[in-house]
Amino acid sequence: MEDAIRALQLALELHDPGEREHAERVAVYAVATGEKLGMTDEDLIHLRRAGQLHDVGKIAVDRVILRKMGTLTEQDFEDLKKHADAAVDVLSAFPWLSPSVPMIRSHHERWDGMGYPRGLEGDEIPLGGRVLAVAEAFDVMVSGSAWRRPLDPEDACMEIRDCSGTQFDPKVVAAFLAVQPLIQPLGQA
Repeated sequence: MEDAIRALQLALELHDPGEREHAERVAVYAVATGEKLGMTDEDLIHLRRAGQLHDVGKIAVDRVILRKMGTLTEQDFEDLKKHADAAVDVLSAFPWLSPSVPMIRSHHERWDGMGYPRGLEGDEIPLGGRVLAVAEAFDVMVSGSAWRRPLDPEDACMEIRDCSGTQFDPKVVAAFLAVQPLIQPLGQA
């Protein structure tokens, strides 16, 4: 199972460099948050796998879009949004990942219903997807990108807090903020 996860991560890494490290950090943040929320050990295993593979659907997105500097066009963003559903197709070959798939598919849904791919809101969004949303947002903010300078963890936490109740589930935000200072990001000593 772990070999399959590594192979999928490698395929994504070759398509979009930096994704493997990002995915591992998201998994660490997500599991710590899930533990704080009282998720079961079995659910935490599925959450870890979901974190490791949350962006695997980007394999189906044109590299030009993934590497584009600056603001995406409306069409580029529509193409990028397809990665959440593309992950379902990619992962359907692995039945043992089926509990992780709803988490992966919903990690861009928003608490207020303004997310994608299905516009779910509130508790309609699987808990794992709500956890991944916060974990991924934090990692993107502190890691930076071609179009955004990295924030320090305190500023990223303030932005997460500011989005509580709109973009993010307030309960998940509270759990993440409680554990975030205790998490040692991968690759940092």
